[in-house]
Parts: sequence; C-alpha cells; structure tokens
Amino acid sequence: MGKENFKSKIRRKKDFLRRAPKKSPYETILIVCEGEKTECNYFRDLCKFHILNTANIIVMNGEGSAPISVVDHAIEMTEKTADIDHVMCVFDCDEHSTFNQATDKIRQYKPKRNSKSKPRYHVFTSTPCFEVWLLLHFIYSTKPFLKSKNKSAADNLVSHLRQHWSDYTKNHLSLFSALNEKLESAFKNAKKLARHNEDVNSKNPATNIHELVDRLVNLKHHERSIQPLKLWSVI
Repeated sequence: MGKENFKSKIRRKKDFLRRAPKKSPYETILIVCEGEKTECNYFRDLCKFHILNTANIIVMNGEGSAPISVVDHAIEMTEKTADIDHVMCVFDCDEHSTFNQATDKIRQYKPKRNSKSKPRYHVFTSTPCFEVWLLLHFIYSTKPFLKSKNKSAADNLVSHLRQHWSDYTKNHLSLFSALNEKLESAFKNAKKLARHNEDVNSKNPATNIHELVDRLVNLKHHERSIQPLKLWSVI
C-alpha cells in the first residue's frame, strides 16, 4: 500500500511537470501592481488578448497600495523566482507618501548574491492614478486633477472618465480588449501629453503606462538583445 502511494505521488509529480507551461523564446517579465484590481485586470487581459505566454508574463498584486509595498514585493519575488529578465513596478502618485522612497529604492537596489534572478527594474506611474491612461483612449487633455472637498484627485479623474465611458468600473475584467480599438489614439495622446509635460514642467496629469503597453503588445517581435528598456524610468 505504501509503495503504491509513493508511486502514485511520483506519477502525479511527473504529470504536473509535463503540464507546467513552458516559456517562449521572448523575455520573461514580472509585473507588480498596486492592490487595486484595475491594473492587474488590465495587464492580464492584455496578455490574454495578445496570447502572451503566462510562463513569460507574470502579473500580480503588490500586497498593498503604497508604492514601497509594490517595490518590496517585487524585490522579494525576484529573489526567489528564477530567470526574470525585467520587473515592472506599476503604481500611482496620488497622495502616496512613499513614492520617492520607492523610486529611490529601485535605483539603489543591488541583488543579493543568492538571488534567483537579477533583472532590470522599471517604474511605470500615473498621476493622479492609472485612469489617466484609460482616459487618453478617449480624449487628449492636460487638465490637472486635484483633490476637492469630498473627493480625492483620483476620484475626480474617475468621475471624468465616466463622462466618456459610462459603464467603467475598477473591477472590469476586460479593460484592454474593451479599449483596444482606441489604443492607437491612446498612444498618440500619451506621447503628446509627455511632450507637453516636459515643455511646461508639469506632472499632473501624467503617465508612462503607454511605454509598458507598447513593450508588451510587441513582445513577441523582440529578441532578448534588441531594444532594451532603460534601467528605470519614472514620471
């Protein structure tokens, strides 16, 4: 009986290894997002839409909404996960006291000797929140979003987004596919906004999420040695 149980366990282990997804030849990316569902839902739907290998693209929550929580979780995961090429930390600038602490930690971070991966780290942010990127699918705007008496800056932005997308909710499971037809407009508007912000030294609204989206959408066409991302980038 004992021998049969042992053999059964061995068979199950072999079956699991056979079923485990194999990586594709393109780079392996870990995306760590804030605690809200929005960002994770968006990037998971992007991967599903473009049939990106889930063994290559890992999307997870950062165990908290504070930027430093996202960064700490990203570092923890790469230290115990092998063969990660890039780590993408995605978080908002809205009223976060640890924003500078988080970006500084990434710039100064040096992997431990026994770390399973030694990837390149990147920061992708939005001011005041991720919905800036979603809004840019509909309109180009440089209007700053600020805190009001009863609403945060992020809440005011979401209200503005719903003027253009009435059924938007933060837990929408098909964000990317729902907006895919407007993606080229979003890229154009995001690049235009980035140029405007640089010209006038503005940071609200702002986002560089389009750089990450572009990378993922074209991932299958990139070789590992071609067009490397900058070591880190931040709004």
